[in-house]
Amino acid sequence: MAKITPLFETPDTTEEMKSYKEKLFRHKAGIGVRSLICIVAVAGLVFGMWSWSRFKTYGGYEVLSSNERTDTLNTQYAEYNGKILKYSRDGISCVNLRNEALWSQTYNMQMPILDVCQNSVVVADMQGNEAYVFDEEGLRTQITTLLPIQRVSVSSQGVTAMLLSDSSASWICLYDDEGEKLTEARCRLSETGQPLDVGISSDGRKVAVSYLQIQGGSSASCIVFYNFGSVGGNFVDKIVASKVYEDQLIPRIEYMGDSICAAVSDRGIIYYEGKEIPEEKAVVEEAAEIRSVFTGTEHVGIVVEGAEKEGARYEVHLYDTSGNLVLNQGTNLAYSQVKMSGGDLILFNESECEIYSRQGILRYTGNFSGTIADIYKGSGLRKYILVFSDRTEEIKLK
Repeated sequence: MAKITPLFETPDTTEEMKSYKEKLFRHKAGIGVRSLICIVAVAGLVFGMWSWSRFKTYGGYEVLSSNERTDTLNTQYAEYNGKILKYSRDGISCVNLRNEALWSQTYNMQMPILDVCQNSVVVADMQGNEAYVFDEEGLRTQITTLLPIQRVSVSSQGVTAMLLSDSSASWICLYDDEGEKLTEARCRLSETGQPLDVGISSDGRKVAVSYLQIQGGSSASCIVFYNFGSVGGNFVDKIVASKVYEDQLIPRIEYMGDSICAAVSDRGIIYYEGKEIPEEKAVVEEAAEIRSVFTGTEHVGIVVEGAEKEGARYEVHLYDTSGNLVLNQGTNLAYSQVKMSGGDLILFNESECEIYSRQGILRYTGNFSGTIADIYKGSGLRKYILVFSDRTEEIKLK
């Protein structure tokens, strides 16, 4: 039998292969460690920059864009889903951050009042008979009433609640998004008192009204809840709950979603909660005099005078939907307006401004070159929209 001669000898590589694997493992482990160190270093750098930016107070800014505007002197402004509503006695328009009109509507009102809920907007003539309902596309419907309009509130679907009054009674009327009257409830002034404010839930089914009652020389406020859904049909006049508060004035009431309602009095805040029949859940009492109130879907803000914080003239108390205090911020700014925008607390007057984060970190303090009409949080880090008497600017803090 022929002998097969191998072309080359195959050595015993067991030890060499073991050594090679160990070297390969150490090499890969070294790469992994170096990569991990780089990742940690980069993450630390990013976190450090983020923390520095978050806790830094800015005193200057750069103008990213500027657009002239020719609004009338009585023009008012409201934030609307990242856009701006401008309304006056002559009409209303929705503009983007470049001051470009997305839609507009002319009218003739003596005292326009506005309410916004998510994508729905209503503007009505207080003591007049006209109201207009809008969405992001523009006008949805026009509503004409026989009695004078006292207050108005809109739901997310465009269902509008109106408080109408004559000499002997007030009416709570609901209109659908086509302007058709859905239902109404009559309230005799001799029984309920003088209506002060109305609020509708975002689902358009529940309405809360605050009434002022005067009996025997003393005053009281009565909160009445109406349910215009199937549940309300089982109650007289659709009233499912009510409560009287002695020696209190409750000029403002507002739904914060479908089931939570906040009534702001001259003493503090009363929270109600309930999907169908609201019940009192929390009461916030303010010891100091209340100077200003501002609300949103997630908060109620109260500014009090005679602050307890050392060196502060005012205190801003921000409460969540359960009545928990989430911010107590002192300030000495002689503000004319206070608001929440994009999660920031903004206080300003015609020339000065202070901006705080929700955690109370001062983001900006300083002046602007012009007469400030309004300020909004922009759609970017440290970006804000300034509305002046003659222009609109997008700025970035620096």
